[in-house]
Amino acid sequence: MLLGCVTFFLAPYMEFHVMTTTLNHHWCVGIDLHKDTLTACTYCACCGEVAYRKIACRCRNQIVDFFTALPRPHTVAIETVGFYRWLWETLEPIVERLVLADATQARALAGRRLKTDREDAFNIAELLAANRLPTCYAPSGKVQLLRDLTRHRHGFSRQHARVLCRVKSIMNANNRPGPSRLQSDGLTRYIRANGAKIPDRHVAMLWNCVDQLALTERQIDQAERTIGEVVEQDTFAETYALLCTFPGVAMVTAATVLAEVGDFSRFTDRKAIGRFAGLNPQVYASGGKQRIGHISKTGSPQLRWILQQAAWTAMRTDDHVRRIFSRIAKRSGRKAAAVAVARKLLTWMWAAVIHNEPYRSPTAA
Repeated sequence: MLLGCVTFFLAPYMEFHVMTTTLNHHWCVGIDLHKDTLTACTYCACCGEVAYRKIACRCRNQIVDFFTALPRPHTVAIETVGFYRWLWETLEPIVERLVLADATQARALAGRRLKTDREDAFNIAELLAANRLPTCYAPSGKVQLLRDLTRHRHGFSRQHARVLCRVKSIMNANNRPGPSRLQSDGLTRYIRANGAKIPDRHVAMLWNCVDQLALTERQIDQAERTIGEVVEQDTFAETYALLCTFPGVAMVTAATVLAEVGDFSRFTDRKAIGRFAGLNPQVYASGGKQRIGHISKTGSPQLRWILQQAAWTAMRTDDHVRRIFSRIAKRSGRKAAAVAVARKLLTWMWAAVIHNEPYRSPTAA
């Protein structure tokens, strides 16, 4: 009887406790992704419940069914790898919240020697539940489309450059200057005019290079037409117009910066976007001594490459940029000055987008 009274007396409090526990549930899912399989760890910090599931990446229906059936509310974190995008696009419509985890920093925070798929997935889920998970920027679908297009175009550009290096090597082997315009049409005219002065085996090699150059140039033109259509859409039009006001910046450069940076507003200051691009010098300071090293080269190599090309062009077309380059080159050399100009171009672009103001050269003013 006494037990029944106590149970009845405590029943409202027990029910409230159960409801509070239920409402406080928040499921955190960490995913350790590989090319063939993914391991998902479902973890709730409130009750300590942990569950694991390993799924083959080729079984897309199983992946969709598993994440659709997750208890709510939940947050899913994907470990960042070079091929995460397919999983991100699969899960984005069906999960409540999706984040991209920085794999390197998450591993450093784990402090564990054990290295297994389950351990990595649990580490991500545990850090996510504790609100300590280091995250990365995941571009939107439209930004990812532009990024794929620009990187595809730059791949063709590098292939074109490799063929040109082969052409120069053949010309040097024959002590010939070669054509002044190293494109497929210029090389064709040169072979027809000077083919008799070159050994037959090298003439055949040069004709092969002409075929490769012609194909690559058509692919580059097609890629640039597609990029031009994308950047003129409403999503990018305003920012694209601002970037094109800078010296040395044309369609390909502006599109690449848009694709690699994405959302300019996520950077709090100029130094932050410089660190993102890996154009900031490394500083070693200890015991009252300080040494400036090379640039960090973190972030996108495509962004650094295109900014470097824009910097060399801007030096020839803008007096203000030329003066900055000359001043830095006197004390640090031309290469270091070019890197500094590339970094300044990026920070100027950030300021222009944030304040919605086009570039105006102090010389012109």
